Amino acid sequence: MGPKGYRICWLGASRYRMDEVIREPIPGQDACTFLEFPGSDPSQLRQLHPCFFVMDLHGAPFQRRDIGRWISACREASGWARVLILTSSDSSRHTYDALLGGADWVLPLEDLGHVRSCVQSLISQHKAERELFHLAPESRRGTLFEGMVGSSAAMKDLFRLIQKCAPSQANILIQGESGTGKELVARAIHRLSRRCRGNLVCVNCAALNEGIHQSELFGHEKGAFTDAKTRRIGYFEAAHGGTLFLDEIGDVSARTQVVLLRVIEGREFFRVGGEEPIRVDVRVVAATNQNLQELVRQGRFREDLFFRLNGFGLTLPPLRDRKEDIPLLAQYFLERCAEKEQKTVVGFTPEALDLLCCYHWPGNVRELENEIQRVLIQCDGQRLITSEMLSAPISEVRNLRPYDGNGRDSLRARMQQVEAYFIREALKSHGGNRTRTAEHLRISREGLHKKMARYQIR
Repeated sequence: MGPKGYRICWLGASRYRMDEVIREPIPGQDACTFLEFPGSDPSQLRQLHPCFFVMDLHGAPFQRRDIGRWISACREASGWARVLILTSSDSSRHTYDALLGGADWVLPLEDLGHVRSCVQSLISQHKAERELFHLAPESRRGTLFEGMVGSSAAMKDLFRLIQKCAPSQANILIQGESGTGKELVARAIHRLSRRCRGNLVCVNCAALNEGIHQSELFGHEKGAFTDAKTRRIGYFEAAHGGTLFLDEIGDVSARTQVVLLRVIEGREFFRVGGEEPIRVDVRVVAATNQNLQELVRQGRFREDLFFRLNGFGLTLPPLRDRKEDIPLLAQYFLERCAEKEQKTVVGFTPEALDLLCCYHWPGNVRELENEIQRVLIQCDGQRLITSEMLSAPISEVRNLRPYDGNGRDSLRARMQQVEAYFIREALKSHGGNRTRTAEHLRISREGLHKKMARYQIR
């Protein structure tokens, strides 16, 4: 039930207070249903699927255990619902039982006018929260493209280029840092191409076994070698009529580069142990997080293979260069993970979102997704992710945000915070290797050791 179908369920001994408090339907409200409490069957709540429960304890012949039992039934009937308990003004014991049972609010029944105002305010607040959650997919319309989220100029340009190159027959080379979504781009190209009915075969080139790479790529005949007990189809043959995605192409050995070049040029190969040539119609999409032009210059990657792969090039922007997409991505991952983990978290506090946008995300979109998943798994009933829930590296960014004029830190103190932060991040980027970290920071190794001791960095 979306936010426009907002149902209220009133549980109590009589309808009198319900009629007084909710005299007129609240805008967007479908119905307000009354159930006798505690005499009704709690299973009826599942049929009503309410969004807001009001449990009026005043005058109801209930026992203490009924409070927790009915609150649990409300939660089971609708995980997104809110539960308001109305109690007598002198009933502190019932207040304790209600809060312990999981109620969202407890309101004493003193003045019906005040109760009416509070109930309507709480319902309006909850409706706004539900609308934020349910309308989020609508607000993302135009920002979701083939499983990729982004409204920045860089991503819109990337989406446009994908649509341009996908229908062609040219080989595609995708370059970008780890975690930027290169495989998503490859899948989008395949789905939008004329080969979409064929197979998309994904190969991690870094995992190709140097000794049997030809068997993996081109297959083998039965008896071709000791363990070849049956004929095996290779990756190229499996991708016939479709797309072959060669991920981490920069990691292939010189020997494999020669083999790949020959097949990509001639579209023909032999299975290991085979005598008949096999022709294939395959489009190659390759991806790498390395600078292939630099590898060519260093003699570590064949120039002719580079040109064969780079029929059309796509470069994926790192997340730090499109920070305006972070709120969209964070909300997208939050909703997806919340549904999978059955959590009721709906968003972020402004400070938490501010920290996510300030962090530089060396692991790019993959790191952001992992962070949201990690935080969500630890949530236990919270509705919003706060800054305190974020991991330490992200929380440290709060010290690096722009000066707002209200702080009392000296310039020296602020500079030390920045220096300590960048030393930690450089160490992390280089796997704790202090020599490479010192070279990256352009300071001596001895100078790095002194600064690490000063800032208590280990």
